[in-house]
Amino acid sequence: MISFNKNVILKKWIPIIAIIFAVSSVLGLLFGISGSQLLSAVIVSLILITSAFLFQMVGRNRFDNQNDQMGLSKCL
Repeated sequence: MISFNKNVILKKWIPIIAIIFAVSSVLGLLFGISGSQLLSAVIVSLILITSAFLFQMVGRNRFDNQNDQMGLSKCL
């Protein structure tokens, strides 16, 4: 289970979200995308990238737990 720690959110997720927002906005402005399309592109980018990070965290935690159950964590 993923636990939400306030320090982790502030140190890890806020900068990632800010970078995604900035890059999507700059690219949208460079290509001359309208405001509503730019906003929807930023939202879709935020959803896709944050879900990728969350799936990676869940997969990593699941792999670690399986290794601990089988006693493989000492071998790795």
